[in-house]
Amino acid sequence: MVLQLNNFFTLFVFLIACVFSNAQEGVGERNNRDYKDPDQFDKFHKRRVTVGAWQIHQLKEGALVVRLKTNQILIDALLKQGKDDLAREIQLQQFAINKNTMFAYRDNLSFCKVYFIYSTSSDSLLDSSRSGIFLDTTLTVDYSIVMKESFYLLAERDFAYNSSIGFVPEDSAKTTRERGNPVKEMAVVIKNKYGHQLKTPFPYYVKEKNFMNAKYNFPIQTTPNGNNGFSISFAINRTYLEDLKTKPEPKEITIKGRDKSVITTVKLKKEFTYEKLSLAITELNDNLFQMYNTYPKPDVSRVKAAVKLFFY
Repeated sequence: MVLQLNNFFTLFVFLIACVFSNAQEGVGERNNRDYKDPDQFDKFHKRRVTVGAWQIHQLKEGALVVRLKTNQILIDALLKQGKDDLAREIQLQQFAINKNTMFAYRDNLSFCKVYFIYSTSSDSLLDSSRSGIFLDTTLTVDYSIVMKESFYLLAERDFAYNSSIGFVPEDSAKTTRERGNPVKEMAVVIKNKYGHQLKTPFPYYVKEKNFMNAKYNFPIQTTPNGNNGFSISFAINRTYLEDLKTKPEPKEITIKGRDKSVITTVKLKKEFTYEKLSLAITELNDNLFQMYNTYPKPDVSRVKAAVKLFFY
């Protein structure tokens, strides 16, 4: 009798523990579903391969639009505070970063056509502007540059997210915002035209390598342009870091020309040098080709209508 009671008590404790455990697991799952929109993540794993394969083949015939930052909000704020020198320093630094970024893409990405815009032109691009927003090699808007490709993806340096959104139908994509947590800043993040980071197996990011906080001096020239402003000239140095192995680092300089031009120095972190940016873009290019050669182009006529909603 005592043995039976002990067995009953043991069974009772086991059942209570199971109920408590299931209740706890249920809370976790429910919270996870609240965070991961259940409608968007329904059949996620089945969809991602088809959608990713469609995207990579569309990109091969389409274009990658690289968004370059301006830091204009910070620059304007500094100017209002009377910190003109600091504002100009940041402006020159961002110009050099953008120039290195542009040429890293131009020299090392061959997978598809590449265009460049300032991030402030993103809305115009989304609203179907195909000219009047693209930059030439002087980082100036060139109205003769026209993007003829209908399909495009966005590329920029940004944080990758622990995404809170899955695949979103296009009719609601414009109003859907990422609410996930930023994980780490990446050298490159690929997004769709609505600014949503893509999903695996698409190679939608390239990790930033861990560099020391050292900064390097690069010469940059400013010249008054007659409109109370100035033009900027920055020469791409494709072997700067390699040269440092045998040559001393260039010193900070300030040289004033007779035409009121000024050659000074701008400090760049290692990840913003042409050489390191080129390594990241080369990795991106290799990853794009690898996926393109691995995943065949989906037969759209055989793709379910529910999945075609994500083909944009």
